[in-house]
Amino acid sequence: MNAKAPMMLEGNFKPGFRIELHIKDLMNALDTAHEYNAPVPLTASVLEILQALKVSGSSAEDHSAIVKYYEKLADIQVSRDI
Repeated sequence: MNAKAPMMLEGNFKPGFRIELHIKDLMNALDTAHEYNAPVPLTASVLEILQALKVSGSSAEDHSAIVKYYEKLADIQVSRDI
């Protein structure tokens, strides 16, 4: 949070680790979890959030862009002024 919160507040989503790569990794994690019958419900939830961001054109942005998902959901904009 020390690194990502300031980026979120500034609207800086320059990639450190792109959303599209997170999607790939989470899909691999889910496949492995299913293979071993390991429940990972939050992984699936995060994957859905990242997929929504990909569809909206944010796949090449940093994963700190997750804040955009919640901004849209809550109809607010996160900034330093809040």
